[in-house]
Amino acid sequence: MTFRILPFISRLFSYSGLPYAGMKSTIIALLFVLVGCGGSIQHNSLAQPRPQSAPVVFFGDSIFGRMDLNAYFPGKGYVNGGMFGYRTDQLRSILPDVLSGAKVCSGLAGDDTFPLTCASIPPPKTIVILAGWNNLFQSDKVDPLADLQAMASLAKASGVNVVICTLYAYDPAHPAPWMVPTGNAPVTFYDMWRSPLNRSIREIPAVAVVDISSAFDGQSDYTLDGVHPNSSGYSQMAAVLSRVIN
Repeated sequence: MTFRILPFISRLFSYSGLPYAGMKSTIIALLFVLVGCGGSIQHNSLAQPRPQSAPVVFFGDSIFGRMDLNAYFPGKGYVNGGMFGYRTDQLRSILPDVLSGAKVCSGLAGDDTFPLTCASIPPPKTIVILAGWNNLFQSDKVDPLADLQAMASLAKASGVNVVICTLYAYDPAHPAPWMVPTGNAPVTFYDMWRSPLNRSIREIPAVAVVDISSAFDGQSDYTLDGVHPNSSGYSQMAAVLSRVIN
């Protein structure tokens, strides 16, 4: 099943009055400064561990990048590969270095709360992928499913176990202005994009799927801004992921 972002998405969203052209870096910087102030994660706790054996890498965007893996998975030595603002095509482009262990980075360049940090590690045994929201927020027409399938194939060809997470629903309890649809489009408009992608993720062969979407069904107030989890959201994510990752 092929899934593509709707071409008219860019006309349905407001980014606090910022013009679309050339605004991507500004939006990303404002977003993560804002959510960083409201989070409980501390700067020093996000330093990359130095695993001695084949690690598990959490690979994706700021949803993983903000997650304190040492706190939510104590003693596991999991490595954070969450790149703030990255779309699936950008993640796909850096995946070879992650799979080889040559370079695994996390954070946002120039940010004091979540600084960009990189490390060389042993080649991972497992990669956990959660990505796709930035394709939507940046009104990008890249096919996230094709990228996720390609990343899964590349990892499996390298002998790496693959875990892919579904995308949970937008949480309206703490909406950030640039994340909320405008006009007549309700917040549930996101599901027109998210639901078919999740169905396709569940059909990717030979990967373990963690259905975070179902874990958050019927909930509210599990994020800081509509997308980035708060401590309760991350705790629930960790509980679901712990049942799959070994």
